[in-house]
Amino acid sequence: MSAHVVVISTPDPVKSEGVKHYAEAVGSLLKTAGVEIKLRGPVVDNLAGGKTPATVLAIEFPDLDAAKSFFDQQAYQDLIQLRDNSYLQMEIYVLSA
Repeated sequence: MSAHVVVISTPDPVKSEGVKHYAEAVGSLLKTAGVEIKLRGPVVDNLAGGKTPATVLAIEFPDLDAAKSFFDQQAYQDLIQLRDNSYLQMEIYVLSA
């Protein structure tokens, strides 16, 4: 059964180089894993909730284990500090379908 990862983020505008590097590195890891982004776009309106993120992204994985393994791999773990230093908001949720 497939699993989806939803990423809600707001990049730090003064750290655009870090944001670019993180996005490129994660994109490369996704490509290597044979996983594609199913939905990506800017948030244009907030109908309910608090802080409005800049972007929402949905990634489909073959199953829950594949989704968790992607984020547990060392190559992704090595990007966490860059991610945390380059984004004002970064929330990553795993959904099973």
